[in-house]
Parts: sequence; C-alpha cells; structure tokens
Amino acid sequence: MKRLRPRRRSAPAALAVPAALAVAFLLLPLVGILTRTSWGEIAGHLTAPEVVEALRLSLYVSFWSLGLSLLLGVPLAWLLARVEFPGKALVRSLVLLPMVLPPTVGGVALLLAFGRRGVLGPWLEGAFGITLPFETAGAVVAATFVAMPFLVISLEGALGGLRPRYEETAASLGASPVRVFLTVTLPMVAPGLIAGAALTWARALGEFGATITFAGNLPGTTQTLPLQVYLLLQEDPQAATSVSLLLLVIAMAVLVGLRGRWTGSPPPAVASRPPAPEQQSAADAVPPAAASRTAAPPPSGERWSLRAEVTGFNELGLDASPGTTLAVVGPNGAGKTTLLRALLGLTPRAHAVLRLGADDVTALPPHRRGVAWVPQDGALFPHLSALGNTAYGLRARGVPRARARREAREWLERLGVGALAHRKPAEVSGGQAQRIALARALASRPRLLLLDEPLSALDQTTRARVRHTLRAHLAGFGGVCLIVTHDPVEAVSLADRVLVLDGGRVLQDAPPAEVTRHPRSPWVARMLGRNAWPGTATAEGLDLPGGGALVVAEPLPAGTEALAVIAPEAVSVHRERPGGSPRNVWSGTVREITASGSRLRLLVTSDEAPDLVAEVTPQAVAELGLADGTPVWTSVKATEVTVVRL
Repeated sequence: MKRLRPRRRSAPAALAVPAALAVAFLLLPLVGILTRTSWGEIAGHLTAPEVVEALRLSLYVSFWSLGLSLLLGVPLAWLLARVEFPGKALVRSLVLLPMVLPPTVGGVALLLAFGRRGVLGPWLEGAFGITLPFETAGAVVAATFVAMPFLVISLEGALGGLRPRYEETAASLGASPVRVFLTVTLPMVAPGLIAGAALTWARALGEFGATITFAGNLPGTTQTLPLQVYLLLQEDPQAATSVSLLLLVIAMAVLVGLRGRWTGSPPPAVASRPPAPEQQSAADAVPPAAASRTAAPPPSGERWSLRAEVTGFNELGLDASPGTTLAVVGPNGAGKTTLLRALLGLTPRAHAVLRLGADDVTALPPHRRGVAWVPQDGALFPHLSALGNTAYGLRARGVPRARARREAREWLERLGVGALAHRKPAEVSGGQAQRIALARALASRPRLLLLDEPLSALDQTTRARVRHTLRAHLAGFGGVCLIVTHDPVEAVSLADRVLVLDGGRVLQDAPPAEVTRHPRSPWVARMLGRNAWPGTATAEGLDLPGGGALVVAEPLPAGTEALAVIAPEAVSVHRERPGGSPRNVWSGTVREITASGSRLRLLVTSDEAPDLVAEVTPQAVAELGLADGTPVWTSVKATEVTVVRL
C-alpha cells in the first residue's frame, strides 16, 4: 500500500516574498566574502606573522573574557531567575544595555569608569598598580562588557525553565545551597550554560568597537583579529577578506554546534533506552521478600515525635508520636501543600514552629532540618542514575561515597527496584520512579517524611502495588510521615490519623474509621463517595439551603449547623412515586450514569433537593429503563441518614 506523505503547508505570497528578501539580505554579505576570497592566497594571508599574533591575542582575550563572564555572570543569572528583590527590573535592564549600546559608546563609558581619569581608574592604579586602558587586561574588560549579557540571558532563561522542586527536594535531602547549585542546578541547565558560554566566547572573539575605544589598537597588546581586519582593509583588502572568512567560519561553527539551543529550534533527538513497561518489567513487581520487609530502623535507634504550630495561611497545630502516619486531605486550595512547605521552611505564606523529637529546628535552614520531601512526580534528578539519586542525601550528609552507594543499593533492593540501580529516571516507569524517590527519601535518614500525592500519577494496578510497598516500609519508620492525598483508599490504608483541612484550618483530626463514619466536611464525604448536604438542624431533621427539608431518625438540637451524609447505596430509585415507609421522597431527572465497579451510579437532579447520587445494579437500570433525561423518584429512609455537627 502506498504511503501518503503529509501535505506541506504553503506560505501566502504576501509573507513568502518579504521572507525570501530577508534571507537574501542576510545571505548576500556572506556570499560576497566567499566570492571575493582569494583562495589561492588564503593560506599565506592566515599564516602572516601579524595575523598569527592577532589570532593568538584574540584567543587569549576571548577565553579570559569567557572565564570572567562565567565567574560573574552565572551568579547574576541565578539571582535574576531565582530571587525577587527591589530593583530587579533595573538590574535586568543593565544586563541588556551592552547589547543595544553602540560598542564605541560602551568603550567611552569604560574609559570614563576605569581610565586613568575615570571613576575607579586612579584608585585601581594607586591601590593595586592596575592600569586597564591600552593594556591586554583592558581588551579583556571591554570584551567581557559586551559579551557577558549573552551568557546571563541564556542561563537565566534555562534557570527560569527549571522548576524549583528539584532544588527544593535536594535541600530536603540535606544538601546545602552551594551543593544544590553545583550538583543539581548546574547539571540540569548545562545546555543553556553551554549555549550561553559559546555565544559569549564568539562575541568576545569578534569584539571591535569597545576594544579599540577603551584599549586601543596596539600590535601584540590589544590588536585582536577584528582590529587586524580593520587595518588590512586599508593596506591589503584581499588579506582582510581572508581573515574575515576565518572569523565567519568560527561564528558559523559556534551556531552549528549549538544546534538550535539559542534560536529555539529543537536539537536532534537522542536515542535512549525506553522506560520499562509497568506490567511487563520484573523490576516493577515487588518481590514478596522485599514487600514483607519493613524499613530499616534508624542507625542510632532514635525515634522522633512531631510538634508544630503553623501560622500564616495555615493556622493549626500538629502533635504526633514516632511512627505515626498522617493523611492530609482537603479540597484544592485548602493549604495541604502549603503545610508541607511550611514544615520544610520553603514558603513565606506560612511559618512553622517545628520540634522534631527533643530538637527545635524552627530556625534551621531546610537542609539542616532532617525533613525529607517527595513531591508529586518524585523529582528524581534526571542526570543521575537511580543509585546516584538514592545515594544523594547520604553524600550530602557527609557519608563516604562507597558506604553511601552500598546503603543506597540496599534501599533500592528493599523497595524492589535494585535491578534498576544504573538506569536514569527517563528509563524507568512511573511506579518504579516513585519507589526510587521513596528509597531516596528514606535513605537520607529523615526525622520527618513528607509525601505530596506520591501515587497520583500512577494507574490503579501500579498504585495498589506501590501502596502495599509504602505501607510495609512506613511501618518501621522512626519518625512521623505526612501524606497529602485525594485518594480515600490511600488515606484509609496508609494513615493512622486523617487530617482534614479547609482554608488552612483543621476541620477534623481523627482515625480513618471515624472520618469514614462521621465526615465533618462535605468535601471529605464526597471524596469517600457519599452524598453530603449541609444545613440547619430542626426538630425533625435538617433544613436545606435551597428550601427543602430532610427527615432524620436522630436529629441534632434545633439551630445547629450540621452535615447530612447519605450513602449512595441507601438511595432508592423509582419510576413512580413510592409508598410505604420512606419519609424523604423527591422527584428528579437522571443526568448522568457512570460505572462504579460492578454497579452503576446515577446522578439525579431535582428542584426539591440538592443533587443526589444513587448506586444501583445494571439489572435495575435495565428493568427501570433508565437513561440520561429519564424522570424518576428517589427516596431515602430517615434511618439511613447520618447527621454530623459542623
């Protein structure tokens, strides 16, 4: 069968013609150099003593300029990308200024700043004996002034695209800010750094205006290749063309080497080992021996309780004994992640007075608190293998390399992913990545473990498998673990207590069984799959906000704000108005039918009551002839309604 090629999109003539003219405009000067070059004499031109000397000086100046740009520009790029401070817009404008300023004006500005009669020139000469104008050092300063912005802009863009969670996770594993910068930030922005460095070097190599104005044109001292071209144009135009060709080739080589990193076009794809499939990889299935093992006890035998008072957006207190697992649940915006970040010391929105065991760690920076964090996607460092990721926290805490790798391998084995020790994060599946992230956190010997929806990105089968593994290893953890989750199964199966948040406040703090039986929040009730109707208690039951009423078997005192909880399976659905004992009967319309395991759930809307979810069998749906838009009657016995005081 003949394979059809995708049809190319043709450009409108109104755009194609000006675009072609623009390309011609940029290309013709290059064609001029190529056509006017004396190819038979190019070798002689490029090996002339004055050209060789200018080339040597250009390389010397450009590499020194690159080094100075890296020394000063990398911290400046990080500051602009990561820190908010007054005058940030002005500083960024100063970085961009040399790119739009005429080079000769830049040279004049340098002369007025660092010249013998400039602002700093006399002080530099008197205190250190340094004279910059008409010296090689002056040429380096001039090249750095015009070239460093390329490095800062490129690296700032790369840093801006790097989500801070990698650096925050590294800090939670015990890495100091400098270590995080050197071992996580720089490796992850290496393409942007290399691109900026290459452009900086190329720009420094071709600098002319600022150099000749500030440093002069002295052979062997400040006469670089661009200045040599300027002189040769007056004395030997053919030689000037040959040297210009050399500079053109160098510039094109830099651009080709960048492969689009500066221009925005994607680099060629690099083949890598595909991720191990979730269902087929032996490494993804937890061996029974590994699943039954619990986490290794702390080396010192210590166990750490948790006491925290959180203020700011969150206003709450936490008190948990060693080995406790708290599930933190609540609607979006309830303050769950803010709570974790407050305990880490990573957010200005909330402040935590935190005591772990006998130690008050409130004033300590994140890397010294002993609080490990596993964000939603695990935040495995992509440039490190699974073994390198797991050993990272141990190495940050000063454990020797061999011992750290040995302990890291043991943790990977405990969580059933030891066979993946030498794979990079891109080469493992989602379930495997989550177990590696958990191994990394536990291996760092934390006193408090924070898991932010660790299983949310996994499919149901993998989630159950990883949940089983997580439960086994939390059983032996010597500190307290907080798990943020939206999954009621996770909250019930993993936690000793469930902490319900809303608006940064605690609505309920109770064992999972109590929260399941008597949810204090409509959101939690719905998360558990129940109907939840807030209202005001009356002598017979509940007055609903929309004007309806609900009869209950055990009403609360009149006037009490309360929440009525109705299980979907307690709702009966009829095509005709039912008779008999039900005291709560409403007419409505089926608006949605969805599968829930082996049963079906109906969403019924009514003018007489809030939306109601009923759970029925497929056989009942068929017998009643239910479909979207079918008018029905629903009923709930008063004894099936649980009323909870809010």
